[in-house]
Amino acid sequence: MVADVSPVQRAGGSARVIKEQTIRLVARHHSLELLCRHPLEEVAPREELAGAALIHYPVNRSNPLSYAASSILGARKLFDRLLSDETRDVVVFHQPFSSWGSLSVGARVPSCVYMFYSPSGIEYGLRRPSKSTGQPRIGARIVGRLMTLMERRVLDRCSRVIVLSAFSRRVLEQMHGTTHRNVVTIPGGVDPEHFSPAIDRQSVRQQLGISPDQIVFLTVRDLEPRMGIDNFLRALASLSTKRKLGIIGGSGPLSDQLRKQVRQEGLENAVRFVGHIPEEQLPLYYQAADLFVLPTRAHEGFGLVTVEALACGTPVVATPVGATPEILVRLEPGLLSENTSAEAIAEAMRRALSFASTLEFRRHCRDYIERQYNWERHIDRFEAELLSVCLS
Repeated sequence: MVADVSPVQRAGGSARVIKEQTIRLVARHHSLELLCRHPLEEVAPREELAGAALIHYPVNRSNPLSYAASSILGARKLFDRLLSDETRDVVVFHQPFSSWGSLSVGARVPSCVYMFYSPSGIEYGLRRPSKSTGQPRIGARIVGRLMTLMERRVLDRCSRVIVLSAFSRRVLEQMHGTTHRNVVTIPGGVDPEHFSPAIDRQSVRQQLGISPDQIVFLTVRDLEPRMGIDNFLRALASLSTKRKLGIIGGSGPLSDQLRKQVRQEGLENAVRFVGHIPEEQLPLYYQAADLFVLPTRAHEGFGLVTVEALACGTPVVATPVGATPEILVRLEPGLLSENTSAEAIAEAMRRALSFASTLEFRRHCRDYIERQYNWERHIDRFEAELLSVCLS
């Protein structure tokens, strides 16, 4: 596996997918190596993940262009070295930079599969807008366009493309014209043992410092513009109840701006920023919440947090963006807001509280996820596709 993200980094849905795929493929006795860009966290250049070799290559993050160049060249150098000692059956690529760098080593590359999560180039351009204009910076726009071009070339070399949702499949076809390709939809999943309802919710809330009478609205997101956390805060401010508590998990470039907004909205006593939530504590926050809120503005390729929250029995109120309707409409259409505005999100939150906070509905959420979304089901299909590629 070759990726622009590492499965040991703290945040990111694609990192979670890579980690789950790795752990479960190794458990099925496949030999696996991961070649990944070094994350911001302090991790070793080489370590193991569930018995798989995990090798990180360094990158230069001083500016977008050096970031792109070092990502491509770092992957190329390491991939070339790895291929020189023995043959691999298949390579699974997860993002454009490392994929393009690896494929540029030449004809020795074995059969390839590409995991398409979302329009990476567009997302990169949106990630860090200029403070003065609010628009993507020039360097970020250039790199974003390069990512799109590189991804298209990588797709031309791969015999199979895997997406997590019908939405991602449509985006793939619109961006790259891939209707003729062998594109397979394999939804993401959840570990039902790790993410499960609390035996005693009040005990969990006490552990997290939440009062028994508080109505908790949780969101866990990277604090970036497309995630819509500012609209979540506006929606929360419009709720009349004094018992409301918004909990925001995650970090990112909008952290200071969002804290300022909390003060402007008069929400100092109603909002708690908890930063990055470690994976072992994440189920506790899901269990404690009355509603999980997903206020995404754009490009929700699947939404692992949605199925994780539901697996813990916590209803999810969300904007009708990306793949989210694919998950929620079959459960309860009333959980979707009419649009991405703060007013629509607030209305959906009010509506959901009227029916979704019951023990019966929370059990319904859990039952739905157990039937529809599970990592073992994902790996069954993923493994079958890899074997098909190797044998073709």
